[in-house]
Amino acid sequence: MALNIQHDKVKAVFSDAERNNRPVFMIVIATKPCYVKLASLIHACDAQNMSTLVIESGQHYDAVLTEAGALFDIADKVAINLNVAGSMLSKAADMALAIEQLAHYFVELAPNTCVVPVVSGDTLTSNLLPQYWYLATGIRAVHVEAGLRSMGPSCWRSLRGEALLSQRQCDWMWYRDMPFPEGVDTVLTSCVSDLLLAPLERNRQALLKEGYLPENIDIVGSLSADAVTLQSQSKPKQTIYDCYPELANGKWIRVDIHRRENLTKPILTALLNALTQLATEQIQIVFVKYNAFINAVARYQLQSLVSKASEAGVVFHELWPSYQHVLEFVTGAHCRFVYSDSGGLQEELNTLGVPMLTCRANTDRPETVLDSQSNLLVPPLDQAFIYSGLKLAIDNPEKVWPRHVAQKLYGENVGQTIAASLCRYQSKVKRHIDILEGY
Repeated sequence: MALNIQHDKVKAVFSDAERNNRPVFMIVIATKPCYVKLASLIHACDAQNMSTLVIESGQHYDAVLTEAGALFDIADKVAINLNVAGSMLSKAADMALAIEQLAHYFVELAPNTCVVPVVSGDTLTSNLLPQYWYLATGIRAVHVEAGLRSMGPSCWRSLRGEALLSQRQCDWMWYRDMPFPEGVDTVLTSCVSDLLLAPLERNRQALLKEGYLPENIDIVGSLSADAVTLQSQSKPKQTIYDCYPELANGKWIRVDIHRRENLTKPILTALLNALTQLATEQIQIVFVKYNAFINAVARYQLQSLVSKASEAGVVFHELWPSYQHVLEFVTGAHCRFVYSDSGGLQEELNTLGVPMLTCRANTDRPETVLDSQSNLLVPPLDQAFIYSGLKLAIDNPEKVWPRHVAQKLYGENVGQTIAASLCRYQSKVKRHIDILEGY
Protein backbone atom coordinates (compact mmCIF):
# COMPACT_ATOMS: atom_id res chain seq x y z
CA MET A 1 0.00 0.00 0.00
CA ALA A 2 1.41 3.38 -1.03
CA LEU A 3 0.69 6.70 0.64
CA ASN A 4 -0.05 9.71 -1.51
CA ILE A 5 2.27 12.41 -0.18
CA GLN A 6 2.62 15.95 -1.50
CA HIS A 7 6.16 16.39 -0.25
CA ASP A 8 6.42 20.14 -0.82
CA LYS A 9 3.36 20.82 1.36
CA VAL A 10 4.63 18.51 4.10
CA LYS A 11 8.13 19.99 4.11
CA ALA A 12 6.75 23.52 4.32
CA VAL A 13 4.76 22.66 7.45
CA PHE A 14 7.68 20.94 9.15
CA SER A 15 10.06 23.78 8.30
CA ASP A 16 7.61 26.20 9.89
CA ALA A 17 7.37 24.04 13.02
CA GLU A 18 11.15 23.70 13.35
CA ARG A 19 11.67 27.42 12.81
CA ASN A 20 9.19 28.23 15.59
CA ASN A 21 10.16 25.32 17.88
CA ARG A 22 6.63 23.93 18.12
CA PRO A 23 4.76 20.71 17.29
CA VAL A 24 2.88 19.92 14.10
CA PHE A 25 -0.84 19.35 14.57
CA MET A 26 -1.88 16.66 12.10
CA ILE A 27 -5.59 17.28 11.39
CA VAL A 28 -7.15 14.05 10.17
CA ILE A 29 -10.12 13.91 7.77
CA ALA A 30 -11.91 10.58 7.60
CA THR A 31 -15.50 11.02 6.40
CA LYS A 32 -17.78 13.64 4.85
CA PRO A 33 -18.77 14.97 8.31
CA CYS A 34 -15.05 15.54 8.95
CA TYR A 35 -14.80 17.69 5.83
CA VAL A 36 -17.84 19.64 6.94
CA LYS A 37 -16.88 20.05 10.58
CA LEU A 38 -13.09 20.44 10.45
CA ALA A 39 -13.09 23.13 7.77
CA SER A 40 -13.54 26.04 10.17
CA LEU A 41 -10.84 24.62 12.47
CA ILE A 42 -8.38 24.31 9.58
CA HIS A 43 -9.07 27.90 8.53
CA ALA A 44 -8.81 29.13 12.14
CA CYS A 45 -5.44 27.39 12.59
CA ASP A 46 -4.22 29.05 9.39
CA ALA A 47 -5.42 32.42 10.68
CA GLN A 48 -3.47 31.90 13.92
CA ASN A 49 -0.36 30.86 11.94
CA MET A 50 -0.11 27.41 13.53
CA SER A 51 1.86 24.52 12.07
CA THR A 52 -0.93 22.26 10.83
CA LEU A 53 -0.78 19.35 8.41
CA VAL A 54 -4.06 18.15 6.89
CA ILE A 55 -4.30 14.48 5.94
CA GLU A 56 -7.03 12.13 4.70
CA SER A 57 -7.39 8.56 5.84
CA GLY A 58 -9.38 7.53 2.77
CA GLN A 59 -12.17 6.03 4.91
CA HIS A 60 -14.73 7.69 2.61
CA TYR A 61 -13.60 7.65 -0.99
CA ASP A 62 -16.84 8.32 -2.89
CA ALA A 63 -16.54 11.46 -5.04
CA VAL A 64 -19.95 12.71 -3.91
CA LEU A 65 -19.03 12.29 -0.27
CA THR A 66 -15.69 14.05 -0.59
CA GLU A 67 -17.14 16.96 -2.62
CA ALA A 68 -17.40 18.79 0.68
CA GLY A 69 -13.63 19.34 0.60
CA ALA A 70 -13.96 21.69 -2.34
CA LEU A 71 -17.14 23.25 -0.98
CA PHE A 72 -15.42 24.24 2.27
CA ASP A 73 -12.20 25.31 0.52
CA ILE A 74 -9.94 22.77 2.19
CA ALA A 75 -9.41 20.20 -0.59
CA ASP A 76 -6.16 21.85 -1.71
CA LYS A 77 -4.84 21.84 1.85
CA VAL A 78 -4.72 18.04 2.05
CA ALA A 79 -1.06 16.98 1.96
CA ILE A 80 -1.28 13.21 2.53
CA ASN A 81 -3.80 10.47 1.79
CA LEU A 82 -3.35 7.17 3.65
CA ASN A 83 -5.56 5.27 1.16
CA VAL A 84 -7.15 2.87 3.63
CA ALA A 85 -9.89 0.83 1.95
CA GLY A 86 -12.14 -2.21 2.13
CA SER A 87 -14.01 -3.69 5.09
CA MET A 88 -13.55 -2.46 8.65
CA LEU A 89 -10.87 -5.07 9.31
CA SER A 90 -9.13 -4.35 6.02
CA LYS A 91 -9.13 -0.63 6.85
CA ALA A 92 -7.72 -1.42 10.29
CA ALA A 93 -4.86 -3.39 8.74
CA ASP A 94 -4.23 -0.71 6.13
CA MET A 95 -4.23 1.94 8.86
CA ALA A 96 -1.56 0.14 10.88
CA LEU A 97 0.72 -0.17 7.86
CA ALA A 98 0.09 3.44 6.83
CA ILE A 99 0.92 4.79 10.28
CA GLU A 100 4.14 2.79 10.40
CA GLN A 101 5.18 4.28 7.05
CA LEU A 102 4.10 7.75 8.07
CA ALA A 103 5.97 7.68 11.37
CA HIS A 104 9.20 6.63 9.62
CA TYR A 105 8.72 9.32 6.98
CA PHE A 106 8.29 12.06 9.61
CA VAL A 107 11.30 10.88 11.63
CA GLU A 108 13.51 11.00 8.56
CA LEU A 109 12.11 14.39 7.61
CA ALA A 110 12.27 16.10 11.02
CA PRO A 111 13.40 13.84 13.89
CA ASN A 112 13.05 16.56 16.53
CA THR A 113 9.53 17.68 15.63
CA CYS A 114 6.58 16.22 17.54
CA VAL A 115 3.47 15.40 15.48
CA VAL A 116 0.14 15.42 17.34
CA PRO A 117 -2.92 13.87 15.64
CA VAL A 118 -6.14 15.88 15.82
CA VAL A 119 -9.09 13.57 15.19
CA SER A 120 -12.79 14.25 15.21
CA GLY A 121 -15.82 12.36 16.40
CA ASP A 122 -16.46 8.63 16.42
CA THR A 123 -15.13 7.25 13.15
CA LEU A 124 -13.05 4.14 12.61
CA THR A 125 -10.20 6.51 11.79
CA SER A 126 -10.61 8.53 14.98
CA ASN A 127 -10.38 5.27 16.93
CA LEU A 128 -7.52 3.50 15.16
CA LEU A 129 -5.20 6.24 13.96
CA PRO A 130 -4.46 7.66 17.46
CA GLN A 131 -3.98 4.14 18.85
CA TYR A 132 -1.47 3.21 16.17
CA TRP A 133 0.21 6.60 16.42
CA TYR A 134 0.56 6.14 20.18
CA LEU A 135 2.08 2.69 19.70
CA ALA A 136 4.47 4.01 17.04
CA THR A 137 5.54 7.23 18.75
CA GLY A 138 4.26 7.42 22.33
CA ILE A 139 2.40 10.62 21.45
CA ARG A 140 -1.24 11.08 22.37
CA ALA A 141 -3.86 12.76 20.22
CA VAL A 142 -6.32 15.64 20.49
CA HIS A 143 -9.94 14.44 20.39
CA VAL A 144 -12.48 16.86 18.94
CA GLU A 145 -16.07 15.98 19.94
CA ALA A 146 -14.94 14.04 23.00
CA GLY A 147 -17.44 12.74 25.53
CA LEU A 148 -20.36 11.88 23.26
CA ARG A 149 -22.24 8.90 24.69
CA SER A 150 -25.39 7.32 23.26
CA MET A 151 -28.31 7.48 25.66
CA GLY A 152 -32.02 6.73 25.46
CA PRO A 153 -35.01 5.38 27.36
CA SER A 154 -34.44 1.95 28.89
CA CYS A 155 -37.81 0.63 27.66
CA TRP A 156 -39.63 1.55 24.46
CA ARG A 157 -42.60 -0.77 24.19
CA SER A 158 -44.85 1.46 26.31
CA LEU A 159 -43.99 4.62 24.35
CA ARG A 160 -46.29 4.17 21.38
CA GLY A 161 -48.48 6.86 19.92
CA GLU A 162 -48.75 10.02 22.00
CA ALA A 163 -46.92 8.25 24.85
CA LEU A 164 -43.82 8.78 22.68
CA LEU A 165 -43.66 12.28 24.14
CA SER A 166 -43.00 10.93 27.63
CA GLN A 167 -39.50 9.90 26.56
CA ARG A 168 -38.44 13.35 27.74
CA GLN A 169 -39.55 12.57 31.29
CA CYS A 170 -38.52 8.91 31.70
CA ASP A 171 -35.16 7.57 32.91
CA TRP A 172 -32.41 7.33 30.29
CA MET A 173 -29.51 4.89 30.22
CA TRP A 174 -26.17 4.66 28.41
CA TYR A 175 -26.23 2.37 25.37
CA ARG A 176 -22.56 1.44 25.42
CA ASP A 177 -22.34 -0.32 22.06
CA MET A 178 -24.66 1.94 20.09
CA PRO A 179 -24.40 2.98 17.41
CA PHE A 180 -22.14 0.21 16.16
CA PRO A 181 -19.19 0.64 15.93
CA GLU A 182 -19.17 4.39 16.61
CA GLY A 183 -20.28 4.04 20.25
CA VAL A 184 -17.04 2.21 21.03
CA ASP A 185 -14.91 4.18 18.55
CA THR A 186 -15.49 7.43 20.44
CA VAL A 187 -14.62 5.88 23.82
CA LEU A 188 -11.38 4.35 22.52
CA THR A 189 -10.40 7.58 20.79
CA SER A 190 -10.38 9.44 24.10
CA CYS A 191 -8.35 6.67 25.77
CA VAL A 192 -5.30 7.56 23.65
CA SER A 193 -5.90 11.31 23.64
CA ASP A 194 -4.36 13.91 25.94
CA LEU A 195 -6.50 16.96 25.14
CA LEU A 196 -10.24 16.30 25.11
CA LEU A 197 -12.40 18.91 23.41
CA ALA A 198 -15.97 18.43 24.61
CA PRO A 199 -18.88 20.17 22.87
CA LEU A 200 -20.97 20.68 26.01
CA GLU A 201 -20.92 20.40 29.79
CA ARG A 202 -22.91 17.15 29.44
CA ASN A 203 -19.98 15.65 27.50
CA ARG A 204 -17.47 16.97 30.03
CA GLN A 205 -19.39 15.28 32.84
CA ALA A 206 -19.35 11.97 30.96
CA LEU A 207 -15.55 12.20 30.65
CA LEU A 208 -15.09 13.10 34.32
CA LYS A 209 -17.17 10.07 35.37
CA GLU A 210 -14.82 7.91 33.31
CA GLY A 211 -11.79 9.24 35.18
CA TYR A 212 -10.34 11.86 32.84
CA LEU A 213 -8.66 14.80 34.53
CA PRO A 214 -10.52 18.15 34.49
CA GLU A 215 -7.40 19.99 33.31
CA ASN A 216 -7.31 17.84 30.16
CA ILE A 217 -10.85 18.79 29.09
CA ASP A 218 -11.97 22.00 27.37
CA ILE A 219 -15.60 22.81 26.55
CA VAL A 220 -15.55 24.32 23.06
CA GLY A 221 -18.95 23.82 21.37
CA SER A 222 -19.40 21.88 18.14
CA LEU A 223 -17.82 22.61 14.78
CA SER A 224 -21.10 21.71 13.09
CA ALA A 225 -22.42 25.10 14.21
CA ASP A 226 -19.60 26.79 12.27
CA ALA A 227 -20.26 24.68 9.18
CA VAL A 228 -23.94 25.52 9.15
CA THR A 229 -23.28 29.22 9.66
CA LEU A 230 -20.61 29.34 6.96
CA GLN A 231 -22.57 27.48 4.29
CA SER A 232 -25.89 29.17 5.08
CA GLN A 233 -24.32 32.40 3.88
CA SER A 234 -23.56 30.90 0.43
CA LYS A 235 -25.91 29.92 -2.35
CA PRO A 236 -25.38 26.99 -4.74
CA LYS A 237 -25.17 27.70 -8.46
CA GLN A 238 -28.36 25.72 -8.92
CA THR A 239 -31.00 25.68 -6.21
CA ILE A 240 -32.37 22.43 -4.86
CA TYR A 241 -35.61 23.28 -6.65
CA ASP A 242 -33.78 23.66 -9.96
CA CYS A 243 -32.39 20.17 -9.45
CA TYR A 244 -35.64 18.66 -8.16
CA PRO A 245 -38.63 20.79 -9.24
CA GLU A 246 -41.15 18.51 -7.53
CA LEU A 247 -39.82 19.65 -4.14
CA ALA A 248 -41.11 23.18 -4.79
CA ASN A 249 -44.69 22.04 -4.18
CA GLY A 250 -46.22 21.13 -0.84
CA LYS A 251 -44.59 20.08 2.45
CA TRP A 252 -42.11 17.24 2.51
CA ILE A 253 -40.59 14.95 5.11
CA ARG A 254 -36.93 14.37 4.22
CA VAL A 255 -35.79 10.84 5.14
CA ASP A 256 -32.32 9.30 5.04
CA ILE A 257 -30.94 6.17 6.68
CA HIS A 258 -27.34 4.97 6.73
CA ARG A 259 -26.49 3.49 10.17
CA ARG A 260 -25.52 -0.19 10.19
CA GLU A 261 -27.97 -1.06 12.96
CA ASN A 262 -30.82 0.24 10.78
CA LEU A 263 -29.75 -1.59 7.64
CA THR A 264 -31.21 -4.96 8.56
CA LYS A 265 -33.97 -6.71 6.65
CA PRO A 266 -36.63 -6.41 9.41
CA ILE A 267 -35.94 -2.71 10.02
CA LEU A 268 -35.81 -1.74 6.36
CA THR A 269 -39.01 -3.68 5.73
CA ALA A 270 -40.78 -1.93 8.60
CA LEU A 271 -39.47 1.48 7.53
CA LEU A 272 -40.39 1.17 3.86
CA ASN A 273 -43.85 -0.18 4.72
CA ALA A 274 -44.48 2.68 7.16
CA LEU A 275 -43.43 5.28 4.59
CA THR A 276 -45.64 3.59 2.01
CA GLN A 277 -48.57 3.76 4.41
CA LEU A 278 -48.01 7.48 4.96
CA ALA A 279 -47.62 8.14 1.24
CA THR A 280 -51.00 6.54 0.55
CA GLU A 281 -52.43 9.22 2.86
CA GLN A 282 -50.94 11.91 0.62
CA ILE A 283 -48.02 12.67 2.96
CA GLN A 284 -45.12 13.91 0.82
CA ILE A 285 -41.87 12.06 1.51
CA VAL A 286 -38.49 12.41 -0.18
CA PHE A 287 -36.06 9.60 0.64
CA VAL A 288 -32.39 10.37 -0.06
CA LYS A 289 -30.51 7.13 -0.74
CA TYR A 290 -27.07 6.73 0.80
CA ASN A 291 -24.80 4.05 -0.63
CA ALA A 292 -25.26 1.97 2.51
CA PHE A 293 -29.03 1.93 2.00
CA ILE A 294 -28.71 1.02 -1.69
CA ASN A 295 -26.36 -1.84 -0.85
CA ALA A 296 -28.65 -3.15 1.90
CA VAL A 297 -31.69 -3.11 -0.40
CA ALA A 298 -29.74 -5.17 -2.94
CA ARG A 299 -28.39 -7.56 -0.30
CA TYR A 300 -31.82 -8.34 1.16
CA GLN A 301 -33.62 -8.17 -2.21
CA LEU A 302 -36.01 -5.44 -1.07
CA GLN A 303 -36.36 -3.74 -4.45
CA SER A 304 -40.03 -4.69 -4.55
CA LEU A 305 -40.67 -2.74 -1.33
CA VAL A 306 -38.84 0.29 -2.74
CA SER A 307 -40.96 0.02 -5.91
CA LYS A 308 -44.14 -0.28 -3.84
CA ALA A 309 -43.20 2.82 -1.84
CA SER A 310 -42.40 4.70 -5.03
CA GLU A 311 -45.76 3.72 -6.56
CA ALA A 312 -47.49 4.99 -3.41
CA GLY A 313 -45.79 8.39 -3.81
CA VAL A 314 -42.49 8.24 -1.92
CA VAL A 315 -39.89 10.07 -4.03
CA PHE A 316 -36.44 8.44 -3.99
CA HIS A 317 -33.39 10.57 -4.79
CA GLU A 318 -29.75 9.72 -5.25
CA LEU A 319 -27.48 11.34 -2.66
CA TRP A 320 -27.67 15.11 -2.96
CA PRO A 321 -24.12 16.12 -3.90
CA SER A 322 -24.14 19.56 -2.29
CA TYR A 323 -24.26 20.24 1.44
CA GLN A 324 -25.71 23.62 0.52
CA HIS A 325 -28.70 21.87 -1.08
CA VAL A 326 -29.41 20.09 2.20
CA LEU A 327 -29.30 23.37 4.12
CA GLU A 328 -31.37 25.17 1.52
CA PHE A 329 -34.11 22.55 1.58
CA VAL A 330 -34.39 21.90 5.31
CA THR A 331 -34.60 25.63 6.09
CA GLY A 332 -37.08 26.29 3.28
CA ALA A 333 -40.84 26.50 3.30
CA HIS A 334 -41.30 23.08 1.70
CA CYS A 335 -39.64 20.97 4.43
CA ARG A 336 -42.03 19.74 7.11
CA PHE A 337 -39.32 18.03 9.18
CA VAL A 338 -36.41 15.59 8.84
CA TYR A 339 -36.41 11.89 9.81
CA SER A 340 -32.85 10.54 9.88
CA ASP A 341 -30.44 8.37 11.84
CA SER A 342 -27.60 10.90 11.43
CA GLY A 343 -25.82 12.16 14.53
CA GLY A 344 -24.38 15.24 12.85
CA LEU A 345 -27.78 16.34 11.53
CA GLN A 346 -29.09 16.49 15.07
CA GLU A 347 -26.54 19.21 15.79
CA GLU A 348 -26.89 20.98 12.47
CA LEU A 349 -30.68 21.14 12.54
CA ASN A 350 -30.61 22.38 16.13
CA THR A 351 -28.34 25.22 14.99
CA LEU A 352 -30.71 25.97 12.11
CA GLY A 353 -33.85 25.75 14.25
CA VAL A 354 -35.25 22.91 12.09
CA PRO A 355 -37.35 20.16 13.75
CA MET A 356 -36.11 16.59 13.55
CA LEU A 357 -37.08 13.03 14.39
CA THR A 358 -34.24 10.54 14.90
CA CYS A 359 -34.58 6.98 13.62
CA ARG A 360 -32.77 5.41 16.57
CA ALA A 361 -33.58 4.08 20.04
CA ASN A 362 -30.77 6.22 21.47
CA THR A 363 -28.76 9.28 20.57
CA ASP A 364 -25.29 10.59 21.25
CA ARG A 365 -26.86 14.06 21.25
CA PRO A 366 -29.41 13.57 24.09
CA GLU A 367 -29.38 17.32 24.71
CA THR A 368 -31.36 17.85 21.49
CA VAL A 369 -34.20 15.78 22.95
CA LEU A 370 -33.97 16.62 26.64
CA ASP A 371 -32.72 20.23 26.66
CA SER A 372 -33.52 22.08 23.44
CA GLN A 373 -36.43 19.75 22.53
CA SER A 374 -35.62 20.25 18.84
CA ASN A 375 -35.52 16.47 18.36
CA LEU A 376 -37.48 13.35 19.33
CA LEU A 377 -36.48 9.71 19.01
CA VAL A 378 -38.70 7.52 16.82
CA PRO A 379 -36.90 4.17 16.73
CA PRO A 380 -37.73 1.69 13.94
CA LEU A 381 -39.19 -0.96 16.26
CA ASP A 382 -41.85 -2.02 13.78
CA GLN A 383 -44.06 -0.56 11.05
CA ALA A 384 -46.78 0.58 13.46
CA PHE A 385 -44.30 2.31 15.78
CA ILE A 386 -42.68 4.25 12.93
CA TYR A 387 -46.03 5.17 11.40
CA SER A 388 -47.56 6.38 14.67
CA GLY A 389 -44.44 8.39 15.58
CA LEU A 390 -44.30 10.19 12.24
CA LYS A 391 -48.06 10.70 12.23
CA LEU A 392 -47.87 12.29 15.70
CA ALA A 393 -45.30 14.79 14.40
CA ILE A 394 -47.43 15.52 11.32
CA ASP A 395 -50.67 16.03 13.25
CA ASN A 396 -49.31 17.61 16.46
CA PRO A 397 -45.99 19.34 15.76
CA GLU A 398 -46.55 21.74 18.68
CA LYS A 399 -46.50 18.76 21.07
CA VAL A 400 -43.49 17.06 19.51
CA TRP A 401 -41.47 20.30 19.38
CA PRO A 402 -43.06 22.42 22.14
CA ARG A 403 -40.62 25.31 22.04
CA HIS A 404 -41.42 28.00 19.50
CA VAL A 405 -37.70 28.76 19.22
CA ALA A 406 -35.47 25.85 20.24
CA GLN A 407 -32.44 26.57 22.38
CA LYS A 408 -29.30 26.62 20.22
CA LEU A 409 -26.78 24.41 21.96
CA TYR A 410 -23.54 24.29 20.05
CA GLY A 411 -22.00 27.75 20.14
CA GLU A 412 -20.40 29.93 17.48
CA ASN A 413 -16.87 30.61 16.22
CA VAL A 414 -16.01 27.13 17.49
CA GLY A 415 -13.07 26.72 15.12
CA GLN A 416 -11.43 29.78 16.66
CA THR A 417 -12.12 28.46 20.17
CA ILE A 418 -10.50 25.10 19.37
CA ALA A 419 -7.54 26.75 17.64
CA ALA A 420 -7.00 28.78 20.82
CA SER A 421 -7.04 25.54 22.87
CA LEU A 422 -4.43 24.04 20.54
CA CYS A 423 -2.26 27.15 20.88
CA ARG A 424 -2.32 26.81 24.67
CA TYR A 425 -1.64 23.09 24.42
CA GLN A 426 1.49 23.49 22.28
CA SER A 427 3.74 24.09 25.26
CA LYS A 428 2.43 20.95 27.02
CA VAL A 429 3.05 18.48 24.21
CA LYS A 430 5.30 15.64 25.31
CA ARG A 431 7.53 13.77 22.92
CA HIS A 432 7.71 10.48 24.82
CA ILE A 433 5.63 8.39 27.22
CA ASP A 434 6.18 9.18 30.89
CA ILE A 435 7.47 6.09 32.72
CA LEU A 436 7.89 6.23 36.49
CA GLU A 437 11.41 5.54 37.76
CA GLY A 438 11.73 1.90 38.83
CA TYR A 439 8.64 0.84 36.87
